[in-house]
Amino acid sequence: MVALLLLLTVARSGLADFSRLPALIPLALSDSKLMVHQQALERTVAAGDYTAALHPAEALAQSLAADRQWAAAALNNLALVQLRLGDSVGAIGNFQLAIEKLKASGNFRDPRLPPPLYALAVAYYQAEDYPRAIEHFEQANFITRTDKGLESLEQTAYDDLLLESFVKTGRLESAIDRLESGLNIHRQALKGGPELEQALAQAARWYRRLDAPYQESLLHEERLEILGAERGESHADLVPLYYDLAGSYSRRMRSDLDKLRDIKAAERNVSYSFVRTDQVRRAISNDFGESTDNRALLDSEWKAVRALKIALRIQEAQEPLQPSALGETYVHLGDHYQLIGDERKARRYYQRAYELLRQGAGEERLSETFGRPVPLYQKPMKLPATDDPALQRAYGGEIEVVMDVNSRGQPRNIEFLEARPKQAEELKDKALRYSRDTIFRPKFTDEGNEKAEQVRFVYQFRPSLEQP
Repeated sequence: MVALLLLLTVARSGLADFSRLPALIPLALSDSKLMVHQQALERTVAAGDYTAALHPAEALAQSLAADRQWAAAALNNLALVQLRLGDSVGAIGNFQLAIEKLKASGNFRDPRLPPPLYALAVAYYQAEDYPRAIEHFEQANFITRTDKGLESLEQTAYDDLLLESFVKTGRLESAIDRLESGLNIHRQALKGGPELEQALAQAARWYRRLDAPYQESLLHEERLEILGAERGESHADLVPLYYDLAGSYSRRMRSDLDKLRDIKAAERNVSYSFVRTDQVRRAISNDFGESTDNRALLDSEWKAVRALKIALRIQEAQEPLQPSALGETYVHLGDHYQLIGDERKARRYYQRAYELLRQGAGEERLSETFGRPVPLYQKPMKLPATDDPALQRAYGGEIEVVMDVNSRGQPRNIEFLEARPKQAEELKDKALRYSRDTIFRPKFTDEGNEKAEQVRFVYQFRPSLEQP
C-alpha cells in the first residue's frame, strides 16, 4: 500500500529527474551467458535506453538470486532501471530486498550497503516521502563514514537532498547541524584551495536559505581568505565574493531593520551647527547602541558598506576600467542605502550606476536594473507555533498584488489579485499589511527617480526560504 501511494505521488508531481541516482554496480562474472546480459545492461543504460535495459537486468537478478556475492547488486541494478522507467513499486521493493540480503549476513555496516541505501533514499525523496529519505540517507552516510573514514567526501555526496528533506519536514535545526558537519568534513579533506571555496559557497547558499546570515557571513569571509591567498587580494574574481559578503551582512541587519532605519535617520536629521559630524554620529551610535543587539545592527551595516567599497576599489584599479562592472557595484551601494532609508545617498549611487550601465552594459541591462521597481526587502510573516498542516501550507504561500511604487520606492494603492495556494487566501488581509512594508529600488530614468504605476508584485509570506 505504501509503495502504491509513493507511485501515485510521483505520478502526480511529475518528478522524473533521477540524475542523482547512484551508478550501476559492476558485476565481475565468470559465466559467459551472464556476462552477455551484463554487457547488454551496461550498454543500454549508457545509451539511456532503459526499456531495453530491463530484460538483461531482470535476467541477471533472476539468475543470481541465490548467489551470496552478487544477488544484492543484481537486485540493486534492476531497481535502478525500474525506477527510471517509472516503476516505483518494483524499484522500492527491490532496493529493500537488496538491503535485506546484505544485512542478512549479520554485518550491518557492510560496505556494499551504501549504493542501495542511497538509491532507495533518492527514490523516497523523489516520491516526496522525506522522513524515509532522511532515514536512508543517514544510514548510508554512517556506513560510508565507517568504511571510508571520517574525512571521506563520499558521505557528503547527497547532502543537498538530505538538507532539502530536512527543510521539507521542518527540521531546520537538523539541517544546520548537518551543514556544520559537512563543512567540517570538507575542511578536513580539502584543507584549502578552490574546491573548498566552492564547498563553502554552496554551504553559504544553504545558510542563506535557512535564514542564518551570521553563519553565512563567516563562510564568505573564509572564502575571501582562500581565494585571496590563491589569486591575490586585489584580483577581480574577489568582487562577487565581496557582493556575497555584503549581502550576508545586509541580511544580518534586517533582524531589526526598522530600528536601524531609526538610528540612521537620527544621524541624518541632527543639527551639525556646532559639532563635527563624526562626533555627532558617534554620540548617536553610542546612545542607540547601548544594547548588544543595537551594536550588532550598526556593525553589520558598516561591514556591508565596507565590503562593497572594497569591491569598488578593486574594480577601479583594473585596467582597462569596466564601466558595466563598476555600475553593478554602484547599484549594490544604492540598494544598501535605499534599504536603510538614506534616500539621498541611494539616489546618488543610482545616478552613477545608471550612467555607467548606459555606457558599458547597454539598454537591455539598464532596463532590467532601472526600468521598473525592484523589491529589495519583504517583511516576512511570522509563522505561529502550530502543527496544523493546512496552516503551515498557508504560511508558505504568497499573494499577487498590483500597486503603485512612488519615487521613494514605497508601495501605494495596493490591490489584491490572487493567493497561492488557495489556503493562503485566509491570510490575505495580514499579507496585504505586511506587503506595505516592502522596500523597492525605485524606477530610475534620465530624470532621476520616478513613480511607477500598476506594478505587479508577488509578496511571499516567508521570503527568507529562498533556493540555494
